[in-house]
Amino acid sequence: MNRAVIFYSLDGNTKDAAQKIAEALGAACIEIETAEPMPDGKASRILYGGMLSSLKKRPPIKPLADDPESFDEIILGTPVWAWKCAAPVRSFLADYAVADKVTAVFTCSGGADDSKCIADLKTMLPNIRCTVMLADRNSTYANGNAVRLKKFIAQLRDAE
Repeated sequence: MNRAVIFYSLDGNTKDAAQKIAEALGAACIEIETAEPMPDGKASRILYGGMLSSLKKRPPIKPLADDPESFDEIILGTPVWAWKCAAPVRSFLADYAVADKVTAVFTCSGGADDSKCIADLKTMLPNIRCTVMLADRNSTYANGNAVRLKKFIAQLRDAE
């Protein structure tokens, strides 16, 4: 099966997880990048990103390195902003006709519960079979990430 891990990462948390998943599965790893950089400073990024996600905005993104439509299956990764997927992920889903190819989602947040984000993604992505919620590496919840990621990868392998 031809798989890709496609993700957006602002501070590297989601990117770290994406690379681990892609390596374990032998999948392509493709990063979503915004056309314009996000604001500098953590507070500015949180406010701006939260506003974009809350209002379901879709900032312009750069063309992807590989055509996502050429993959059989997509594993999608997103940070959680204001209990929703990051706005650039929403842009990706609007720009590319791949919603039916997304079968798994992983999220990264500063908290422990990304269930609202997952629920929102499930309304857009009808074929999600596997999900995992990971914590920001600086969060007190991050100590369980390795176990959660290992289980997620095992579920993905079982689904092949």
